Amino acid sequence: MQNDDTNAGKGDSKATEHKETANSGYNTAESLSAHKQVAIRSINNYLLPNINGLLDLAIPDEEKTKEIAGKLAADISTLIENLLSVSDSSNSSRSQGMARCRGSSYGNFKPGKQRGSSPDSNEAAELVSNWISEQQQFSSAKSKPVKVPSWNNAVVLNKRFDEFKKWVNFDNDTSKEDDLYGPISQFFYFVAGCIKSSHELQSVRPKRLILPFSHPCRKGANGDGNSRSGLFLNLTPVDDFTISTKDENKLPILSDILALAEVTSSKHGICNALPQLFQYTSVIYAGQHNRRFIWGLAVEGTQVQVVFFGPNYALASPTINIDQKEGRMQLVKLLASWSFCASHQLGYDPTITYNNELKCYEIRADHEVAPITYYSRGSVIEPERLFGRRTRCFLASATKPTAGVEFEQDIFIKDAWPEAAGHIDDDYRDESRYLKTIAKILDEVHGLDGKCPKYQSGGRVDIKRWVSGGGSETIEDTSRSILTSYICKQLNNLPENKKAPSLRVHKRICVKGIGMPLKFVDNVFELICVVADAMECHWEIYQRCGIFHRDISTNNFLFSGSGSSIKGMLIDFDHSISKDDKDAVRNFKQSGTFPFMSVNNLEGSVTDYSVLDDWESFIYVLCWIGVYGWRKVVDIANRPNGLKDNQHAQPTMKLISRWEGPTFSECARSKRIDLYSEDLFFRMTEEFDKETPSIRTLKRLVCKLRRTLIDEHQDEKIQGSLKKPLRSERIGDSVYVVNDHEPDPELFDPFEERAKEADEIAKRLLKTLQEAASQARTYLKHQEQNSDNTNV
Repeated sequence: MQNDDTNAGKGDSKATEHKETANSGYNTAESLSAHKQVAIRSINNYLLPNINGLLDLAIPDEEKTKEIAGKLAADISTLIENLLSVSDSSNSSRSQGMARCRGSSYGNFKPGKQRGSSPDSNEAAELVSNWISEQQQFSSAKSKPVKVPSWNNAVVLNKRFDEFKKWVNFDNDTSKEDDLYGPISQFFYFVAGCIKSSHELQSVRPKRLILPFSHPCRKGANGDGNSRSGLFLNLTPVDDFTISTKDENKLPILSDILALAEVTSSKHGICNALPQLFQYTSVIYAGQHNRRFIWGLAVEGTQVQVVFFGPNYALASPTINIDQKEGRMQLVKLLASWSFCASHQLGYDPTITYNNELKCYEIRADHEVAPITYYSRGSVIEPERLFGRRTRCFLASATKPTAGVEFEQDIFIKDAWPEAAGHIDDDYRDESRYLKTIAKILDEVHGLDGKCPKYQSGGRVDIKRWVSGGGSETIEDTSRSILTSYICKQLNNLPENKKAPSLRVHKRICVKGIGMPLKFVDNVFELICVVADAMECHWEIYQRCGIFHRDISTNNFLFSGSGSSIKGMLIDFDHSISKDDKDAVRNFKQSGTFPFMSVNNLEGSVTDYSVLDDWESFIYVLCWIGVYGWRKVVDIANRPNGLKDNQHAQPTMKLISRWEGPTFSECARSKRIDLYSEDLFFRMTEEFDKETPSIRTLKRLVCKLRRTLIDEHQDEKIQGSLKKPLRSERIGDSVYVVNDHEPDPELFDPFEERAKEADEIAKRLLKTLQEAASQARTYLKHQEQNSDNTNV
């Protein structure tokens, strides 16, 4: 078991070469506004409020640590209530206040030195000093002598309390939002100071302290106060903090941030705090290579909600009221738990650790014999969204490097949270299973070297944790195992308008064979060679292994080399199914990247999935690249629901933008129309980026592929893209609207009819693509020869 904080905090970030700061992420007013819209949609889709027992997820799972953290939290809470009692007595006589304090647990003090402070301040400082002394007496089993508490420490803690008290007494109606940041910060400093003052006296040390950082300029780039970030809650090693430590005055390193506390006054409400909390938490999560889940706080005046961001849900606690004793106790207990618990309870991944000596990450992956450790300089692909598969990719080496020596990274690691069955034997979409099959069958196939990923290791990720009664257990890391059974029961009994989150499983796949994304190819001819290699591999996998890919998209093509020697590779078999699994083929779930999904996929048709669905997606990929250019296409394709990066710009609406939805049915209808005839398809290809050299070559290729798929068939039933006989109404020059009435029993669907001839049509599509690639490679060779002759 790992009891240290090697996965989080300043221990690894100081050695990290890439020290990103907390204002990484959104740099323009437009992107702030756009991402806020995404955050609002995420709230509507994923937020589940009033989940009881949420704060218990942070309670240390090791029994002795749990006991120490719990008692310390109770003692700090008692101290706070006694200090508030002293404060409340300030308007009464001195004797009345003293009598009240003498009746408390820590009231056995005598009026002491004034030290230039007011009687009330002096009295409170005495109370803090006596609290520290009692903490010392509690640990009578210590081997070293008791340290006399510093009066200065007591005074500092009391000053922090005086500031924090303003939060308890915050006037939601008249006070300003900016008045909250200081008092809330001092609450965290006060609790951290109390933990620090007693940590050497305990048999179990806290693993960290939680300290706040408030950005000195909380306004967004557009000057809108609503777009600023709140308080960053940072992981701080205990030995790096003293009670008299000054407040942080520099941007925290991104890897040190545990959570964000988004703060508003009641004029805006927690509903206004949540979009910013979701928005900036997404940035923090993306920037931390070893994060599994993440915490957050939404603060509205004296009300607090704790939010737990999992793979496909955001669970919010019932409201915690800081102006009430119970609420203060809850928040103190949470901070004490965060300070003592194992790092995996904070959301960090114990299977990804930073090696300070080697200056690289060590990533563990399961293997049939024993786990394998890989060594990586860091991630190359970050999750683009806070919820969903959350794919993160690394380049790595299977050989342990030498300190200070550069090392080759030839292993590609994909870390993601896909939907999955509870038991691996029932998981028909398990990517590692398909990759093992592909590696076994295609290993000796001539001509596929460098075009097909080779499985090395990986599968489901396991996490070790303490169990009651002592010892540890190993469990699969899933969206349910990170919760308690009590919380899972609540998720299974949600209101009718809420759907229980599906099971997602943490998986890590390691393959040999790496490459660069499509956006780095130099020209159209290289692009054609790359995708032709990948689709050749796709055909071999389908024919020899019986596997449908089901997610042909711009992100899933990689390449290596350049010029005439360039090679392409198809990756990501996360949505794959076996064609022999008739139930999966017949009842496949709508999946894939929205603009590239086939009509059959979009409509959730009764038609079995076929290899032509992947080829249809491939045509859409080439069209998308043609319109938007491949250097931008990856980012554009991942915009959620077609969200524009710049909401203030007024770009010309592209015909192809209809492929972004907004619904499955509308997207399918648009694609049926665009594929219907050469004239309609030509109108769309006329929007290909004319500034791209040789773009007409790509245009001719996609038109030929469309004809091969849609038109070039002798059987009339297989031709076309609209259901027949078609009752349509002509509007304008060449736009047709499909009638949405109940289909006539005599209607037949060309997509369904073509699926019966899928293999033969796919062969012709591959031949068309290979011929284009052969011509493109010949052109590249001529260019290279001409360049060589020029150099000579």
